[in-house]
Amino acid sequence: MWLVRGKRVLVQFFVLQAPCERATSDVILPMQDPYMTQITDGRKNYEFRKYCLKPSVKRIWFYRTAPQSSITYVCETKPARTRKPGDRPLDEDGLGNAEFNSKHKDWDGYDFAYEMVTVYELKQPITLKEMKDKHGFKSAPRGLVYLPRSISAIVNWKQQKLLINRRKQFSEA
Repeated sequence: MWLVRGKRVLVQFFVLQAPCERATSDVILPMQDPYMTQITDGRKNYEFRKYCLKPSVKRIWFYRTAPQSSITYVCETKPARTRKPGDRPLDEDGLGNAEFNSKHKDWDGYDFAYEMVTVYELKQPITLKEMKDKHGFKSAPRGLVYLPRSISAIVNWKQQKLLINRRKQFSEA
């Protein structure tokens, strides 16, 4: 309360938060456990989506839905593979790859395939509570969300536990 001309005046201050800065190289995708397990055990080497991620996206951070409710994995990825006429088909060495190539009716609309080049497990998962308290989330991710820079500033993805590495190893002749 302030006194103005002998009268008490209630003054309220509002703190405006700047929009949470987001990294355009990293996205968060929600994932249910059965599908996450297929990625982490290597059976599934592509993530299929109905939309194209920006070419700047280099990593996908996976938010495991309830009951885990936390970001637990990060995968390096490449630009989307598509199934347009003339595009090279995916190697059929992972779950869903053959269906993607053959345009199986159950895969209608899933026109973008993202290779999981590496799979890292976060040593310390980022819980939903932490996402809300420290990183500006109002609720659990229900779709694609760009990773807040506050997360990339404290979690070095390269220092996490490497589970799968599909990088092509080149030998110098």
